[in-house]
Amino acid sequence: MQRLVRLLTVPGRFERIAEVAISEPPRVRAMLGALGQQAGVRAELLKPLRQSLNPLSHFDFGRLRELRHAREWQAA
Repeated sequence: MQRLVRLLTVPGRFERIAEVAISEPPRVRAMLGALGQQAGVRAELLKPLRQSLNPLSHFDFGRLRELRHAREWQAA
């Protein structure tokens, strides 16, 4: 899990992944948001991912449920 977080800290990488993730299922967008937040990604880059989620939905994050911000991203 920490390896995923580290990979997202490479300059420009999160932006590219988040741009493509908008067309992915909500669970993927939520997990990417939680990973990005833990990696310290700027709030304005996380905002489109958060806005694309239904606030009443909850998602199974599997092992990523242990991320610090998973509950904020609607992890079940």
